[in-house]
Amino acid sequence: MIEKDLLLLARMSKVNQNLGLVVLELLKYQDGGELPAAGLRPLGELLADLAMDMIIRADELSQPVIDAT
Repeated sequence: MIEKDLLLLARMSKVNQNLGLVVLELLKYQDGGELPAAGLRPLGELLADLAMDMIIRADELSQPVIDAT
């Protein structure tokens, strides 16, 4: 496996391992039933960054390989 893919999988694994804990933390700091924006925003940004990197990598892998030989 190439290093780029391994690093992406490692990031996904780390998010997966910690997402439940982060959700519980957000629930703990609800204000009148609303989620705290200060906690929700960084989580959303982290997930969006990961998702974008996954899409970028999928696009790279979808490109046809041209053999110059």
